[in-house]
Amino acid sequence: MRSSKKADSKNQAYERHPFLMSAEGTAQQLGTNLETGLTDAKVQELLQRYGRNQLEGDSSIKWYALLGKQISNAMIMVLILAMALAYGVSDYVEGGVITAVIVANVLIGFYQEFQAEKKMDALRSLSSPSATVIRNGQTGTVPSGEVVPGDIVQIKTGDTVPADIRIFECMNLECDEKILTGEAIPVAKDASFDISGRDEVSTGVGDRLNMAYSSSTVTKGRGRGIVVFTGMSTELGKIAQSMQGKKRKPNRSLSRKKHGNFQPVKGLTLRIWDAIGKFLGLTEGTPLQIKLSKLAYTLFGCAILLAIIVFAVNKFNVTNEVAIYAISTGM
Repeated sequence: MRSSKKADSKNQAYERHPFLMSAEGTAQQLGTNLETGLTDAKVQELLQRYGRNQLEGDSSIKWYALLGKQISNAMIMVLILAMALAYGVSDYVEGGVITAVIVANVLIGFYQEFQAEKKMDALRSLSSPSATVIRNGQTGTVPSGEVVPGDIVQIKTGDTVPADIRIFECMNLECDEKILTGEAIPVAKDASFDISGRDEVSTGVGDRLNMAYSSSTVTKGRGRGIVVFTGMSTELGKIAQSMQGKKRKPNRSLSRKKHGNFQPVKGLTLRIWDAIGKFLGLTEGTPLQIKLSKLAYTLFGCAILLAIIVFAVNKFNVTNEVAIYAISTGM
């Protein structure tokens, strides 16, 4: 069934993923021609609508921001408090051990985060510098940043795919997609890929044989395809997006003119709440990171409860020995 819905002008979204549509149906949605490609006027219009075919984001790595993020980790905050209590009762051995654990954890986390940011920069360097496209019925080479959805792209052995394309013609075409799927073996492409009974959820990226993806390399053969996703809408762009910070949530504006007289108070309150949640690691991060932060604070609550029990058993006669025992029990 051919979709009649046009590609979304902002997110490059489709009613059905292009790999589930015929090449003709995809071309019709994008207003292009499989033989002659786009016109120059159409290319300029699409560049204005979608923007350049490149990954977004700041490429600079701020080491102090990464270090601060590690120190504000939930578990680290718990350990810092325990360290302070240990030094407060002159238990330098236990305090030293906790200090060593904190320093080691922060350094290891900082190193891993720094490497992840460097990989983010590396993603930008993977893009193809140029692309062979058909426009106005003529074949030419353009910078990959000027490729737009609807362009007809030609790829051959040794090329880097400039954007996500729906292949409609190929001969012995194979692409290396390990940057996306981790598979070391190149994937053989098939323009006549059977889409019957398939859907976007159950058919993974590596199993969409009529698609070639941005920054993957052609290891064999040649082919032609329609550009369907560019920039941050490509599969590589989705990876880059997941490694970047999120945009501001709704209702955080401080504009009184747009949202009413109480909006500055409401917006500021929500921003402060977001900042606290971010600092505590309860609102931002992966689901696993948020769960670990919640676990850390749960354990911290249990530690406080155990310390109170120890103090209560000693009728709140808190000597150095009792305090050390309470800290050890909490830890």
